[in-house]
Amino acid sequence: MLVCTPFTPRLDARHGGKATAQLLLRLAERNHVALLSLRGKDEKPVDRAIATRCAHVEEVAVAANGRVSRHLAWGIGLLRGLPPWATDCRSADYRSALERLLDEWRPDIVEIHLQVMAQYVDAAARRNLPRILVDYDPGSAWANDLLEMTKGPRRLVRRLEVAAWRRYEQMTRPQFDAIVVFADRDVAAVAPTAGEARVLRVPLAVDVPARSLDSIGTHPPTVLFVGGFAHHPNTDAALWLAQSVFPRVLERVPDARLELVGHDPGEEVRALARGPVSVHASVPDVTPYLDRAAVVVAPIRIGGSMRMKVLEALAAGKALVATPRAAEGLEAVPGEHFVLAKDENELVDGLVHLLLDVDRRRALGEKARAWAEQNLGWDRGVEAFERLYKMLIGAD
Repeated sequence: MLVCTPFTPRLDARHGGKATAQLLLRLAERNHVALLSLRGKDEKPVDRAIATRCAHVEEVAVAANGRVSRHLAWGIGLLRGLPPWATDCRSADYRSALERLLDEWRPDIVEIHLQVMAQYVDAAARRNLPRILVDYDPGSAWANDLLEMTKGPRRLVRRLEVAAWRRYEQMTRPQFDAIVVFADRDVAAVAPTAGEARVLRVPLAVDVPARSLDSIGTHPPTVLFVGGFAHHPNTDAALWLAQSVFPRVLERVPDARLELVGHDPGEEVRALARGPVSVHASVPDVTPYLDRAAVVVAPIRIGGSMRMKVLEALAAGKALVATPRAAEGLEAVPGEHFVLAKDENELVDGLVHLLLDVDRRRALGEKARAWAEQNLGWDRGVEAFERLYKMLIGAD
């Protein structure tokens, strides 16, 4: 199997790529895997634990463009029906490496992770190889959500982005034999443009740490949000949380603190750091922040798919408050394993009650951890992928 990714998979990833890394590690333990990854200027190489299990690993450097040239490339890409992130992943060197590997390594299956890399599917299609797209968060769905929440002149740009995503998805998705998503909402988002490709849902999983973290947290009581801020849904969540939700929490819990932790925060997110709100960019390890947090919050309003941050909070034994979008696909029970907040008022109330009630935090965290130990391993997910491989290549 040849796996294509838009970043170098790492188990210590500070963004959603951690799910890709954990899945790939287990697939490579049980299958013959080659990995071809794009590598950004500041990215580390493929995690050694993954590389040693793969039959072949190759990285292609992505050219680092200045801000002006990058925005110019985005504009040209939008006119051609290519979303900005897909433009960032466009590489003649990567395409050449892929063509070479397809001819020399001769995989049985090509598995492309994330829709932005679907632009390379034609190379495998020309060779009539089975092709799988693993789509973690369908682009046109969250881009349209973002459009609906945008006002003023920026709406024009958002409209162009939505149109580009839709054209791009319509062009690439039908070239796959199967498309894997992680939530029912994503099945509905992908199916209309999938053509004859089979669309199936596989539950997202997470590595459950050997021990749980502090279910109570330290003083002063801290609310924690973790997210990769290069992804629009996480930026939107941080802005909503810091500008609208948390000020209301402070009115009832004056000593509360808010920590925003994540990779690549833009100027909008960095500007939130003032008073009781702090922003921690691209930290080497989120565990210390997670350990001292009183409550973990996932205030996602746009996009789909399951959220690694939600699973990690449950696995760590932390009290969690999540919106319905953040809890999409989650089989844990609201009220028993986490608090489900359907709107801003419920989000504020859920955070306040947990910040003030130590015993409730402890009980919720302990039940979350127990549930995670029973339900969040990768075994089911890996077996689902392997059944798909056998079906596509006609193996018994």
